[in-house]
Amino acid sequence: MAHLGLDPIPATVALTSGLGSTNVPTYFAAISIDLQGIVEFPVYAGFTAGLEKLGYGLLGQTGFFDRFNVGFRLTNKTCYIEVPDAPKVP
Repeated sequence: MAHLGLDPIPATVALTSGLGSTNVPTYFAAISIDLQGIVEFPVYAGFTAGLEKLGYGLLGQTGFFDRFNVGFRLTNKTCYIEVPDAPKVP
């Protein structure tokens, strides 16, 4: 978290599991995600050093995948994020 400019001390800590690991300390904080200036939104996110050895992580379903259509092209190591249209103002 420190390399992202987030202080882990006040963060809520929970033990999580995934990718074959259990009881991994995960630090949660309220942050804002900005998708290249197209859309910005608040989310309660978890951070863990448990994924650092892989060099990447995956955002969870609540707060991200429930807002966007996301696709992956593993052969060329890319993904796309489809941002829904903004609601029309009457």
